[in-house]
Amino acid sequence: MSESLAILLPERTLTLAGKEVVVHEYTLAEQLKYRAPLKAISDGFKALMLNSSEAEVSLDALYDLMGQLANEVIQAVAVSCGESVEWVSALTGEDSDALLMVWWGVNATFFTRSAVREKMIEMAKAQQARLIGQASSPVLSPTDTTTVHSPITQPDN
Repeated sequence: MSESLAILLPERTLTLAGKEVVVHEYTLAEQLKYRAPLKAISDGFKALMLNSSEAEVSLDALYDLMGQLANEVIQAVAVSCGESVEWVSALTGEDSDALLMVWWGVNATFFTRSAVREKMIEMAKAQQARLIGQASSPVLSPTDTTTVHSPITQPDN
């Protein structure tokens, strides 16, 4: 894989149950095809971020979320590593731990982007409204032109 493509599609290779497995970030096609399980995980991660100080999520909280969404996580992991749901489900011990950690490491930015997308859109709209408001504000004259301070010049007769 070329270096520029590796940046766009990060991946990691590991050996699990005696088999070499490549874990990759979701492609656009995968994001669309598996939207339901990926959205469930993103929404759960978003809730964790909102309920934690400074949007930091502990590993325990992340594992709790994965447990609550086990079917979605197993499907998402299977898609990311190109293996069947049955194969991923059958992993045990160090292999299952390694796959979960590598899967999260490769795809965490996807879930983080999805989790903060609404907030980013909200912030962009607020900024746009501020800019539009500034552009449409009338320009005020820096000189006071009231009659109290400005004498009226009478026309010459």
